[in-house]
Amino acid sequence: MRRLYAFQVSPRRTVSYLPEVQGGPVRPGPDLLGLLDELIPASQIETQSIVHLRSDDPETDPFRNEIRNHFLAICFGSDSQATSGAEEIAAKLSLSMDHRSSKFSLLVIDAHEQKQNRRIALWLFPKEDVFRFHTSAQGNELSLLEDAFSKSSTWRKAAIFSGPNSAHGFRTGQIIDIQSRKPDDRAADFWMRLFLNALYAMDPKSSTYQLVTHLKDAFDASSGTQRDQLFAAMVALPRSPEKIWTYSKIAHRFLEPNLQYSFLKLIPETVRESAFELDPILFESKLKFRVFETQEGVWISSPPDQIGKSVHLDQSLSSIQVQGTVKNQSIKARHVR
Repeated sequence: MRRLYAFQVSPRRTVSYLPEVQGGPVRPGPDLLGLLDELIPASQIETQSIVHLRSDDPETDPFRNEIRNHFLAICFGSDSQATSGAEEIAAKLSLSMDHRSSKFSLLVIDAHEQKQNRRIALWLFPKEDVFRFHTSAQGNELSLLEDAFSKSSTWRKAAIFSGPNSAHGFRTGQIIDIQSRKPDDRAADFWMRLFLNALYAMDPKSSTYQLVTHLKDAFDASSGTQRDQLFAAMVALPRSPEKIWTYSKIAHRFLEPNLQYSFLKLIPETVRESAFELDPILFESKLKFRVFETQEGVWISSPPDQIGKSVHLDQSLSSIQVQGTVKNQSIKARHVR
C-alpha cells in the first residue's frame, strides 16, 4: 500500500473560510519514489524531536485529534476517504500559516507500509526561484524555472507518524522544524501547535540531544562571563545528583540573573518550563572536548575536566598554556577536531 498526495499551499490564517486546495493524488515514477525513500534517512527525522498529538477538545473528548483522524483515513480508509483526508490536511495547514511563511509551499503526503504497521510522512518545501542553464552549439540559454520547490531549504518542515489502526496508533511522531530554533518561535509555531496540535515529548534521549544543541548554540554566541558560566553548566550537569531539569531551572541555577534571558531566548517558549530527564552518559559523549584556536594557527582540544589543570586560561581568556606529557605525535593534513 502506498498513497501519495501533493498540494500547493499558501498562507490563509487571516481568512474565515476553508480554502480550496490545489493538488491531490500523485502517481509517482521510480525517481520520485526513490527520492522519497531517501528523504527519511537523509533528513535523520527518526532521531529528531518526539511529539505527542494533543486532544482538540480535552474536556469532552480527550482522545480526538483532527489531524490524527485524517492520518488514519489516508492509511486505512477507502480511496475517497484517503483523498478527502489529504485535502483536509492541506486546508488546515494553509489556515495555520500567515505572512511569515513562504508565499507558496509544496506539501507532500506519503503514506506507506512499515513492517506490520503503516506510516505517514509529511514534507513541506518552500517555493524558490531556480535557474536553468543550457549550453549547446547554438549558444547558451539561461531561464527561470517556475513552480520549483526546494527540498534542502532550512525552512523545510517534516513530520512522521506510524502505528496500527487502533486507539493508540498515530499519537506519537517525530518532526523537523529548523525554524523553531530561531528566537522568534512564534513564526514557526504554526507547524507543531496550530497545524499538528502537538507537544514535545521530553524523553531522556531526545531532550538530552536538544539540550546539547541549545547549549552549544548559546556557548558559540556568548563571550566572557556568560561563556564561563555556560561551560561550568556543561561540566556540572552530568555530575549533578539531580536528574530532572527544565531550561528555566538550568538558567537560574548556573547563570547570573542578567545573563539568563539571552540563554532562554534561544529556547522555544513552549518547552522552557517542560521537565525532562537528563541522560548524563549521552550528554558527556556529545560534549567531550573544548576546542581552542590561537592566532598563530595552533589548535588545542581539551577534555572539560582538564581546564584549570593541565590547560590554563588567563582571566581575560586571551591566552592559553598547556603543560603535559607527550604520549605520541604525528603529521596530518589538517588539525584534529
